[in-house]
Amino acid sequence: MKNTIKSSGWFLVALITCPCHLFLLPPLIAGTALGSYFTEFKYVIFIVMGLLFVFALFKGWRILDPKTKNETKEDTKMHDCCSMERFKS
Repeated sequence: MKNTIKSSGWFLVALITCPCHLFLLPPLIAGTALGSYFTEFKYVIFIVMGLLFVFALFKGWRILDPKTKNETKEDTKMHDCCSMERFKS
C-alpha cells in the first residue's frame, strides 16, 4: 500500500511536468513571480520539466514494481561475461 501511494505521487508529478501540459501552466501562474520566471526562461523551464517528467515516470514505475530491480540484478549475475564461475566448469 505504501509503494502504491509513493508511486502515485511520482505519477502525479509526471502528469504536472508532462511536456504536453506545460503550455497550460503559464496562464495558471500568470501575475506571480514564478509566472514571470517561466516566461523569461521558457526554454530552460521546458528542458528541466521534461527531464523531471522522465525521472518521475522512472521512479514511479520503479517503486510500483520493485521486482524489476531484483530481476535485473539476478540477470546480470547469470550472464556476467567476465565471471570466473563460467570458466571453472
